[in-house]
Amino acid sequence: MNEFTVEATHKTPEIKGNIEAGKLAIKGKSIPEDARDFYLPFRNWLLEFVKTEAERIEVDVDLEYFNTSSSSIILDVFKHLRKTSENKPVAIKWIYEEEDMEMEEVGEDYKLMIGDIITLESKPFMED
Repeated sequence: MNEFTVEATHKTPEIKGNIEAGKLAIKGKSIPEDARDFYLPFRNWLLEFVKTEAERIEVDVDLEYFNTSSSSIILDVFKHLRKTSENKPVAIKWIYEEEDMEMEEVGEDYKLMIGDIITLESKPFMED
């Protein structure tokens, strides 16, 4: 399964992955009732993705908000990607609104835990 897609809802993020392109993106809000259940198909796909012949993996994470249970799943995903980075280049871009100090700090925390495969990038504040 080369591609993985989950459409965004008011409680869950859009997730798009393409093995051939070596790209993965998570965008939106992540406050599902059961984060483990929501992310399980994605996690299983990701575990297969990292075993493929993709030369590199680029990940964009652009979450406006997420709950604690989502946070632990995201950390788990990042740990798998860090392990994968021992064998192929992995780049995770943590994207946050320039005025959102909390999301910037969360990105910094992930970077401290995971390492330099994570970079932070601010984007202009977008009003609803």
